[in-house]
Amino acid sequence: MKTCKLLSIALLFSALLVCRFASANDSSFGDSNGTIKFKAEPDISMDKEVLTISQKKVLVEYVFTNTSQKELTIPIAFPMPPMYFGQGDHSEIADFKLMVNGKQVKTERKLVVLLDNGQDITQNFFELGWDVNAVASLEEGEYPNNKKQLPARWLDKNNSPRFTISEYFIWKQTFPAGKPVAISHSYKPSISSGVPRPASEIIQTFKKSTCLNENAQSTIRKQSGVHGVNWEHLSYILMTAKNWQGPIKDFRLIIKKQNASDLLSLCFDEELVKTDSKTYQFHKQNFIPKRNLELLFISKTE
Repeated sequence: MKTCKLLSIALLFSALLVCRFASANDSSFGDSNGTIKFKAEPDISMDKEVLTISQKKVLVEYVFTNTSQKELTIPIAFPMPPMYFGQGDHSEIADFKLMVNGKQVKTERKLVVLLDNGQDITQNFFELGWDVNAVASLEEGEYPNNKKQLPARWLDKNNSPRFTISEYFIWKQTFPAGKPVAISHSYKPSISSGVPRPASEIIQTFKKSTCLNENAQSTIRKQSGVHGVNWEHLSYILMTAKNWQGPIKDFRLIIKKQNASDLLSLCFDEELVKTDSKTYQFHKQNFIPKRNLELLFISKTE
């Protein structure tokens, strides 16, 4: 029986508050009434994926093959999880770069706004003149003076949004019959973080989602200073890889750290191997992801 592995690896933290964005695998999608929907691509296999995660850069390298007898041109989406507000300043991922067979390709950025019941309100949201910054102000308790009133059903009793905003980078990709296509993208990830927090708060917040066991909890308490511990939380959507034909034929996960004394906790159903003082890796043939990645990084305060 496989169990979640707790890993202790390092990453340097910033003290700035940011909005929670994360990273994700590419996936085919269908656009229905303005809402991006993911769909399976049974004729395209993911032959290889190398996912490298660090604080400063995420790099994902793929090789796909069209196993059908005809050329396929399909829209591809790079999805980000819903943005979360209320933690202070927010930022988007930076320096997103897409390469196809060694050549850079431009992408289109699309934002989708969904109510908690799944209704797409994207068009109405932007027609009212609202944007991401305005929602962040609303979550901080300030209703923007220069914005039109939002429909009452879009907000809860505390005037907090009952909707989420998700970001996508999209492009159309051609897959020649029987030929491999190398696709890679890189970017500076956006991290959920903030001012140092007491060990008890960190443990309560992230114990379940990042599999904080007793040893990890003890380490966090020991690292906690007068102002608590520095922390960062990074999410990566791995499950969209299941939209392609079969398992990932060759999958490698690489996590690079900056400081050996820091702690990383995550739920992962396989064993990560320490290959040097700053690098952990996992490698498997015919890999089927069972969950998305939720990584918690902890370091001492000065």
